[in-house]
Amino acid sequence: MKKTYLRNLVILVLCIIGACLPPGAYAQTTIKGKVIDKETGALPGVSILVKNTTTGTVTEVDGSFSLNAPDANATLVFSYTGYATQEIALAGRTNLDITMAVDNLLLSEVVVVGYGTQKKETVTGAVSSVKGSDLVKSPAV
Repeated sequence: MKKTYLRNLVILVLCIIGACLPPGAYAQTTIKGKVIDKETGALPGVSILVKNTTTGTVTEVDGSFSLNAPDANATLVFSYTGYATQEIALAGRTNLDITMAVDNLLLSEVVVVGYGTQKKETVTGAVSSVKGSDLVKSPAV
């Protein structure tokens, strides 16, 4: 009777300890690095996803990032508007420096319409262009 009680108590304590471990204590690898462009330097806001998962992050203002990858051999997908998407296999690395390449084919003229966007060729109404400097000159509302 006492042996059964003691055994059940030990199992209960081990289960409680296992349930209290933080999720970071499981087999995850922290990946750190920086994403840059050859001409402009650091790229803020680059989307980084672990391929075939929902795990991801976005680069900071200085282009740095930190991500908990579920596997040390996972593949990271780097994407940014106007740049070619890159897939990088970790292969056990924990520090990455990525240089994004401009992809001019991804850039096309779009028109902001209400709450969406359309390609310039498909708009049937009048279109006008406004420069950022013109917006600065306009009075604040």
